[in-house]
Amino acid sequence: MTPSIFARQPLALRKAAIVLIVALILMWFDSKNPEWFNPVRNTSHAAMQPIYELSLLPSYAKHWASGSLQSKEALRRENMQLKSQLIHAQAKLQQQDYILAQNARLQGILSTTKPEQFELNLAQVIGTDTNLLRQIVVLNKGAQDGVQVGQTVIDEDGILGQIINVYPNTSRLLLITDEQQSVAVTVKRTGQRAIVTGQGIPTSLSLNYVFKTSDVRVGDELVSSGLGGRIPAGYRVGRIAHIKDTQADNFRSIEVTPAANFIDNAYVLVLQDKLIGKNNLGTNGNGS
Repeated sequence: MTPSIFARQPLALRKAAIVLIVALILMWFDSKNPEWFNPVRNTSHAAMQPIYELSLLPSYAKHWASGSLQSKEALRRENMQLKSQLIHAQAKLQQQDYILAQNARLQGILSTTKPEQFELNLAQVIGTDTNLLRQIVVLNKGAQDGVQVGQTVIDEDGILGQIINVYPNTSRLLLITDEQQSVAVTVKRTGQRAIVTGQGIPTSLSLNYVFKTSDVRVGDELVSSGLGGRIPAGYRVGRIAHIKDTQADNFRSIEVTPAANFIDNAYVLVLQDKLIGKNNLGTNGNGS
């Protein structure tokens, strides 16, 4: 008896054919009565769920990495923007602090008590002398503003110096810290008279011709005495900072801290005699 064609096929092929036929039969039954296979379908879906999730992991990882990079870049940009805003804010605060300090100083200068015989002419320091060895600054007020040679200049804290040159719109001020400048002073506590001389630096003065037996102390305030008529009396000059007795002579070596601000004196006051100012106005009025 000759075997059938189906029997002569390989075993694997026969199994595949059987499975295919069974699958077709099941699909036909499923199309006719779907409710029969619902339990099997639900079980198979539940069994495949972990496989579905594992297949999505690469996509999740890609999206997470992309989002993480974008978040880091966004944070970096935001951080740079905030730093830029902070720098701009700090710069504005510095400018505001400078303006507030200038306003406070101007208020202090304008509130300075003035003797009745003087007018206070507000001037601005616009430069320094070309000779760095001299303590000289240039003011923006000159002869047209009533400034004259010999007039005393002060700030809100004390005496700065005297006018030595006058031009139509500017003038030159010799500070009392110059080595060639001196001021007659009085020790406010005792009334003792002495001479304060500049040392060529803006932070220190020297008190001369004070005997070792004199009653002077560290912290004593020195005011102008008006002796000689060059500088009006009663203005602060400085305060005694250090006293040293030497064996060479009978005088003491005394260091004085200036009362006025010689480092950052942007605005100053020129003391102008009222009588001289009126005479100048009268002369200008007749000549015009």
